[in-house]
Amino acid sequence: MSDNEKIEGFDEQQAEYAALREELMKLPPKRERVKLGEGGRFVIPAFMREAMGIKPGDVLICHVVDGELRVRSYLDNIRRIQQEVSKYKKPGESVVDEFLAERAALWGEDE
Repeated sequence: MSDNEKIEGFDEQQAEYAALREELMKLPPKRERVKLGEGGRFVIPAFMREAMGIKPGDVLICHVVDGELRVRSYLDNIRRIQQEVSKYKKPGESVVDEFLAERAALWGEDE
């Protein structure tokens, strides 16, 4: 029998199922049950912290939408805001330079 020939059988199927199961087990669950503790505290599971790119000590932004608590990292929140307002910036425009020029003019520091 050559290496290119494959015999399908119970052992091969079991190996395929085992490999598939192992891959699926590596995927973290999308939802996790947590318990609300004293002072309204709960622990964000490690795989969720990793997916969010946060670590202990990071600042988070929380808000409620339709009764649902949403939590974002502070840095992610800044990036989202920057992306949202970027549609108002023209290509090649320097918002900072314009702001500084306006302030200089306001303070009588025109060059």
